[in-house]
This record gives sequence, structure tokens and C-alpha cells, in this order.
Amino acid sequence: MIVALLGANPSAALTAEDNTQNTQARQADLVADACEGITFEDMFEYSYAKFEVDIDPSYETAFVRAEAFINGTLSDTVRTDLDDLIGETGAPGGGNGYLSSQERDAIEEIAKDCIVVTNPRFGFRTGLPHRGGDGVDWKNASWVKDDNNPMELEYWNLFPSNHPENRTCPPGSAMNPTADCYEIPTTVADPNGQRDCDTSGMTGTDECRIIVWLNGTMTWSADLTTADSFTIAMNTTNMTNAELVMTFPSKNSNDGDPLRLAMFEECDGRNVLEGVANQGDTPPVGGCQNDGTITNEPTPNSDGSLTVFVHTMYDLAQWPNGQDMFGDFTNQPPPPNDPPQWTNDAPADSSHISVPSAMNTEFMSIVEQGQWLTDEAGFSAIDLQCSSSTWPISEDANGSWWVTTQESGQGTVSCTPFDEDDNGTVRAGETRTFHLLVPFTMATNTQITASHLFTLTPSSSSPNMDVTVTLFQENAIASGTGTLTGGAADISVDTGSLSPGDIHVRVMATASGMTDFVHTYDVVLTKDSLPPSITVSSAEWDGSQWQVSGTFSDPDGEDVTFSIEIDGQNGGQITTSGNMWSSESINFEIWGEGVFTVTVNACDASNECTTITETVDTAFLFNDQTITPPTIAPSETTESAGLPAPGIAFTVLSIIGALMYTRRRE
Repeated sequence: MIVALLGANPSAALTAEDNTQNTQARQADLVADACEGITFEDMFEYSYAKFEVDIDPSYETAFVRAEAFINGTLSDTVRTDLDDLIGETGAPGGGNGYLSSQERDAIEEIAKDCIVVTNPRFGFRTGLPHRGGDGVDWKNASWVKDDNNPMELEYWNLFPSNHPENRTCPPGSAMNPTADCYEIPTTVADPNGQRDCDTSGMTGTDECRIIVWLNGTMTWSADLTTADSFTIAMNTTNMTNAELVMTFPSKNSNDGDPLRLAMFEECDGRNVLEGVANQGDTPPVGGCQNDGTITNEPTPNSDGSLTVFVHTMYDLAQWPNGQDMFGDFTNQPPPPNDPPQWTNDAPADSSHISVPSAMNTEFMSIVEQGQWLTDEAGFSAIDLQCSSSTWPISEDANGSWWVTTQESGQGTVSCTPFDEDDNGTVRAGETRTFHLLVPFTMATNTQITASHLFTLTPSSSSPNMDVTVTLFQENAIASGTGTLTGGAADISVDTGSLSPGDIHVRVMATASGMTDFVHTYDVVLTKDSLPPSITVSSAEWDGSQWQVSGTFSDPDGEDVTFSIEIDGQNGGQITTSGNMWSSESINFEIWGEGVFTVTVNACDASNECTTITETVDTAFLFNDQTITPPTIAPSETTESAGLPAPGIAFTVLSIIGALMYTRRRE
């Protein structure tokens, strides 16, 4: 990755002393562009790595020591990636399947400048524990590199000088042709052949092993200095086999309570594909789904410090399913071990939980449970049990609760949270009863109209509701609002902004004493395309040359294309600009004398077309070369939607004149 920063001949810049500062500035810009946001694992895919993170007593910085071992074919991968990236810069020798000593030196020259702008993967937040959510960016840590905080990066065996296939760089392969240059193959020539791997020591020939060392200082934007509680998060995606040792200096509370790890959690499943806005639902604290590939062991030390040992593994085949870890730290004493409690965000006893009509649907997700229930031991300690004697309900493997609803009306469900006390005895929290309410049924025509109506009929026990009906497709949405107050009501949606094709329906309803209803219906509406309209605004003669132009529009906003014919033959091109169309200048003299039918077609993207036809007699052009006004037959306009003809005489002249440009009638 770092070699993407190199120019075609970096050594040439060093020969011009006057350009040194400019060269350094350009290199710094290239470093920032190429390296910002990537990770250590993006640069080096390792077999095993160890990261030691020592938090400074100020809790403002941390010193990081990293050691990565790159073994076997992964060493080929690292060398090949570096050589290929140098090739992308156009530098001599890059991308040729050989890594040279000059390429190695160039990499080492700028590697630290690259790493300082990479993503350290850590995030720090103070206050009550959470796992993120809308507007929360955990990436608030960064590297520091200055005179007081130097960064060190070293390699062992990136370029094994005693490699058996070591050779002098051939002509054209050296980045600096006047300096010594040697190169080695980035991979074994025969994938099934014998590899030259020395397993007896670190001094012999060894193409299959690379070690990378990094020492540096990390800082963060959160104020951990005065915080009694904080969370450290780390994105461990692509950390295939890594050990993390974090040491925290003594940080006792005012009452003398030491810092402790209140909860450690692995959270799997976040979509880490670049550019994806919706990375998945935010889990509640203690409610993460995971495969158990991250382990942790907190160890209090005699000097009052705390060390947390973490081991993480990740299967690269799982990408882009992400893997994160969260550690919640506090110096406050553990709260009393009480039964689970309903939070203030939870629906009140006997309130309505809205559900859609006639389907199997989730009525209490694991995310909602995390918002509605709390336990001092974390959400994972809660076992929520629900029962119903009206509608069938079930719990899925993730702990979410589902119900099979009827067409209308409501069912009743009772839910009780359980946990265990310090002796392992199961105990119950408060039982709450909820009414699973189908707030309304909806009827509509599947064929979209300009002002489309939806008829909503509320259930008998539904409260008064504010309702929004939204129609959406890939590039457009349209909404209408209304209120249900006990009887059926129509909600109208203006569909003028929607394009022809399939349209989906989403309905949202809010009411006092009812959870918000948001549902995308399993129905697809269709909007037919209307043909474009065209008019002629001018037609001008210049001798026997004639040109016609006009305006056009499409009621659905689709693109419109034109064609023009004379008696079924190509009549040239029509160009458009904005809502204007214009023919080429056409020499009618080459078409000869006669009566011609001129046709202009305008078709939209849905292949709905409007056609204008004109009948023109060109005899006046051949009457002793004396130009007299032509005789024009009545015009007609036809279109797929039956638009009226313009009925303007000069329109006919305009269209006829445009058509003799390309072909003479025989």
C-alpha cells in the first residue's frame, strides 16, 4: 500500500536541492491520500501479531508496540503486493514479479509517514456503555508522530539478501540506475515446487518468513482523564490471529474503588463493506451475536493497574461480515443484583404494540428488548419469556419474539423477564401484558393514478392515529398524510414525481398508547407511461433549404428521442436541447417534385410515442425557378395517447424542408 506514494523516479528529485521541500510536500500529500483510513492489516496480512497497548497515566495517550509474523505463502503475498503497487506508480522494476533492494529502501523511507495516517482501529467513549448507533463514530483514535513521540518501523527479511535466486537488477529495473540494485522473485516459480524455508534459525536463507516491528503513540478525542466509566471499542475484522495486551494505570474512584472491566463483548455481523450506509442494527449492551472467536482475561496487578489479555481470530472468508469487540471499564462498585427492570422507553402495561395484518411478523426484536429491559449484569443475563392464548407466538434463535396476526383486530401477550441471583436462583421481574394490534387494513388499486387513493379502515380498538403513506422507487418518493379517528378514511398521494414502472408502499402510523407502526407492504403498484407531447414553434426557408424546430415534454419526466422520415425514408437527424427540438437544414430540391408525407416520431424511455405527419407538395420549387408560396394539404397528428395535431401551416413547411437533406426522390 505504501508504495503507491512513490513517483516514477524518486531518486531524481533528491539531485535537485532546490526542489527538496516541494518534493517532501508532494510526498506528504501522496502519503495522506494513499494511506488515510487503511489499517495495519491492509498493509501486512500476517500469520500472527501481538499488540501491546500501555495507557499513559494521564489517560490521554497510549504507547503501542506491535510485532507481526508473516509466514509461508503470506510472505509471497506481501512482497507481491508491494511490487505490484510500485508497478502502479510507473516506477522502473515495479510489477515485474521481483522485489528489489531499492524498492525495499523506498518503502522503509516513507512507511512511517504512511502508518501515522492509518486507522488504529480503536475507539474511546465515556459515560454509560453503549454499542454505537445513528450518528456515533467510534473511529476517534489516531497516531501521533513528532519529536516527542517518534514512530519506529522495522522489517526483518522483507528482502532476504541471501536468497538463492538473488540477482542484479537487469537494465530498466533499477529505480536508480547509478546505485547498487539487487532483486528477488516475489513468489516461488513453481507453486508445487520446493520452497526455500529455513526453520532452524533466523540467520539462514529464509524466503518464507517476514517480521515487522512497529512502535508508536496513539491518542484519542474522548476525555478519559476525568471519566469514571468509559468504553474501548476495536474493529477486529481481518485480525486473523492476534494477541492484544492492554495495561491501564491505577484509576481509583473517590471512594477508593479500583478500575475494573465491567463487561467485555464480541459483536459480529456488522457490514464493513466500504460505502455501506446501513451496517446493520445496533445491538444492546450485552446482546451482541458472536461466534466466540475473541477471548479476554482481565488481571488486576499489585500496583493497582489493570491488564486485559485479549486473543482474537477472524476467518477472512467471513468478510464483509465484520467483527468488533467492546470493553466497558469503570471504577464504580457493581450495582445491587436486582431482577431485570423495564426501562422508561418500554411500552406501559396494557398498551398497544402495533403489528401488520395477516402475516408472521416480529413484535419484539432483540434490539427493542435491549432498549426496553435492563439488568446490572448486562442484557445477556436477561431471559424474556412471553405467552399468548389468542394468537400464535414464537421465539427465534436470536431471542426475538414473533406473532402470526389475523386480518384485523388484536391479540394479547404477556411477557416476563428473568435472570439469576448470586446463588444461581432464577427470579422474575415485572410481568407486562401488551395488546398486539393490527391498527388498520388498507385497500388500493394496483394501477397508479395521478392522485392515488388509499382507503384505511381502523380496527375497532384502534386509537386515533396520524398516518403517512409513502410510495417509493429507486430514484423518487411521494407521500400523503391523513388522520384516522374511528372510521375509514382516504389518503391521497400525488404521483407526478414517480416514474413509470414498479412502485412500493410504506405506511407509518403514530398514536398515543401505541408503538409506532412502520411497515412496507408486500404489494407492488404499477404506473403506466404516458406518451410525450410535441409542438412546432417555427419553420424557416433559406432558398431550397428548410429547417423546423419546436418544443416537447414528457409527463413522466422520461428521456425523449426523435426520428424523422420522408415517405418512409430517413429524413436526417433531430437534435434536442432542454425542451427544444430541431431538425437539420434539409435541401428539398434534391428530393424532386412531388407530394411527400413527412413523419416526426417522439418516443420516451418506456417506448410510448407521439407522431406528427404532414403532407407537402413541392411543385413550387420546380416552377421555372420562381419561388411561389406552396400549396399545403391539411395536416394530421397521431400519437399513442391521441394528442391533437398542431394544425399550423408553417409547421408543415418546416418539417418538409428538413427532409431533403440526405436523399433525392427518383
